[in-house]
Amino acid sequence: MEITIRVICNDLPGNASIKQQAGQSLTGQRIYLGIQKGDAVIDAVPASQKQAVFEPVFRVAQLPGGKTNFLGPFAKGTPQERFFYLSWVSKSADGSLKMFGRAKVHLSHLKWSLVEQAMRSGKGLAVELSMTDKKGGPVCGSQVSHAARWHA
Repeated sequence: MEITIRVICNDLPGNASIKQQAGQSLTGQRIYLGIQKGDAVIDAVPASQKQAVFEPVFRVAQLPGGKTNFLGPFAKGTPQERFFYLSWVSKSADGSLKMFGRAKVHLSHLKWSLVEQAMRSGKGLAVELSMTDKKGGPVCGSQVSHAARWHA
């Protein structure tokens, strides 16, 4: 069985002076947000947009204890700790993209009953995230349940 997750990324930080956590300045470079599929970052959109929406498709299977296993090229981690990545990239003059940070969106807390209900409704699941941190830069790291607002 398959399910589409509508990933709604709000409050992108824009192309203002954004610095990589390691201290390398990205000032003046074009910043993009994409979703990671396998090892590649795809569907990258400018961070100057107000909103970015991605719609990855996952294969799903029920795990013991009412949990859900998410599978496919967007799924990362172990069956017990699945997640996907939203990746921040800079674009060089030749058009190549270089990743400088990413946000981990957890999936393992989603119960099978919720996933099954979303599949039956035909609407899938949706998650909304704010992509600007408290300092005005791009959100990176694990997005805990209160930062990622899920809807069936």
